[in-house]
Amino acid sequence: MKDGLSVFAITLVLICVLVGAFGQIIWKQGMSSIDKINGFDDLLKFKTISNIVINKYIFLGVLLYGFAFILWLAAMSTLDISFMYPMLSLAYVATAFMAIIFLGEHVSMFRWMGIIMVILGCFFISRS
Repeated sequence: MKDGLSVFAITLVLICVLVGAFGQIIWKQGMSSIDKINGFDDLLKFKTISNIVINKYIFLGVLLYGFAFILWLAAMSTLDISFMYPMLSLAYVATAFMAIIFLGEHVSMFRWMGIIMVILGCFFISRS
């Protein structure tokens, strides 16, 4: 694998991480605008399913995931999957920051400790 190609592919993976994390934030926004789902009975109601399907935020999140999917496949043509797939865990990091910024969520100290471990794991994988 040529260095230029791997830099491009790694950039695609990082874009996938960010787009996927933002997709999660958008989905959360959409799901927060409908009634809470407290069990399978709620989930399987026609009203719930139709509210999910017609929600503009859910639709946008699906489009973002579709875009990330195409980029992911492009990166797969160059990088080892055993390198790529663990890098997706960086989405946990990005999602936590985005949840604070866009949703006003609180991230506890224990979550931050776990996030630091994820970052360390990705660091070690990137050295291989």
